Amino acid sequence: MIPDAPFTSWCTSQGIKSPLELKGVGSGYRYLAAKNDISSEEALLSVPLDACVIDDTKEGLAERLYHERSLGSESKYDAYIGVLPDLDSFASMPRFWSPDRLARVSDFDGGQLEQRVATDAKKELDPWAYACVSSRSNFLNDFRYSLTPLLDMLNHDGTVGTSASISDEGELCLSVKEKAKAGDEVFISYGALSNIDTLCDYGFISSDNPCNTELMEIQMLGLDPVILPIYSDGSIDNGAIAMLRESLATSEERDEDRKRGGSAWLPFRKPLSDRLEYDVFSLVASSLDGCAEKGRLGEDGSREGGDEMAAEYLKGRVGVLEKGISKILERFPDLEY
Repeated sequence: MIPDAPFTSWCTSQGIKSPLELKGVGSGYRYLAAKNDISSEEALLSVPLDACVIDDTKEGLAERLYHERSLGSESKYDAYIGVLPDLDSFASMPRFWSPDRLARVSDFDGGQLEQRVATDAKKELDPWAYACVSSRSNFLNDFRYSLTPLLDMLNHDGTVGTSASISDEGELCLSVKEKAKAGDEVFISYGALSNIDTLCDYGFISSDNPCNTELMEIQMLGLDPVILPIYSDGSIDNGAIAMLRESLATSEERDEDRKRGGSAWLPFRKPLSDRLEYDVFSLVASSLDGCAEKGRLGEDGSREGGDEMAAEYLKGRVGVLEKGISKILERFPDLEY
């Protein structure tokens, strides 16, 4: 048990209520466990909003957290800030990876991770404060961001039905649809997050993520590339398939789409011919196969090099791409690609 008496006393003084207790392993992994058996839909947490650190944006919230930490014991949130992770604890987040490590992964995931890190970069913000906000803040229903004591110590399980609301008394109330036995760790869902989301924002990968989505770019000579989202069950985004149909359609098929009422906003949403469907999905299957092969090479190389995090990330990508191929072959068993 991690000695967090100042923090737990502070929670009580702030009116924070919960049937959970804070536990930890060593000096790092913290979690909340049920003190007693908990029934489904029972409130897990009630936190007055004035006990939270809140701002309109993530950037503003990071600046406020940095300011509160600079106040030390003068800050109302000093006991809370004292249990937040230190900067070294965020080393698994790709924003703290070396450029070489990112580049190695980029060779095998189509540049997805490297691009996400570049998009997330906020060099003007304190790295520790921004990492805390990225990994621990929640979005309120009044469109503000909050660092909510105790809620930010509940770990993620994408299968857990979770609901949160703000009461008339100005308290954030949290519940889940799962039962828990005394002593069990209690989880919530952070949302429908893909592996790249959990890796970049939280520094972990779920081995069997029911919400994982992978992106793949299809290049065609003389045409703009098409980005295909492939979902965790292997299904492929209909909008992306429509764009490929339009790119590969003959003039006769284009005329047929217009006759069927295909609008300028939603063209090629439905199959037009066996020929076109075969060509579209042959192209998609070939691209999926090539990306999956790259991913497998990267997974093997990362694991051999001791980079288990990168290997798990690429393994998750390969799994989704392979499901995409299987889904296509269910429809076109004799497809050549």
